[in-house]
Amino acid sequence: MTEILKAIETRRAKRAISDRPIPREVAESLLRAAHLAPSCANNQPWRLIAIDDPQTLEAAKEHLLSGNYWAQPAPLLIAVASRADLDCEIPDGRKYHLFGCGLAVMNLMVQATDLGLIAHPIAGYRQSPLKKTLGVPDEYTVIALIIVAHPGPSEPLSEKHRAEETGPRVRRPLEDVVQWNRFAFDDPHVSE
Repeated sequence: MTEILKAIETRRAKRAISDRPIPREVAESLLRAAHLAPSCANNQPWRLIAIDDPQTLEAAKEHLLSGNYWAQPAPLLIAVASRADLDCEIPDGRKYHLFGCGLAVMNLMVQATDLGLIAHPIAGYRQSPLKKTLGVPDEYTVIALIIVAHPGPSEPLSEKHRAEETGPRVRRPLEDVVQWNRFAFDDPHVSE
């Protein structure tokens, strides 16, 4: 198995994290990995806000939803912000900047895994006050917040999260998500 596939296969969205500091040069290697992601016409629509200042970190964590209680020890957060006009404008209405930002985040996550770190993207935060805390202009969307930390003890986690930490990695069978030559999926509708 190649090293890159090994990092992809071992990457997990773990929650058992430590407050051990992440050296700035290590954080910068994660940001460089994100920055090297491909994007439409090389537009690089991601705007990454790395948060490691203790006061700003504490203020940003105040905007996490309760389900992300586990992220409180994290010594580094990375906010991923963008706007549609920073990337290719697709006439049929696709928001292509979201795809580019996703590619950048995956690069960051693979680099973190390779370095023995956890990089766990979350959507569970109050966007408007987080944007105000970070000085993000109204016209930008904070697409995701990446929790970055060293692995830590699982004792602070809920019973459910402890079980997820130590259980096998669960993936749908490949045939559930891959078809050849024609769409033949029978996905149920997700209720809102």
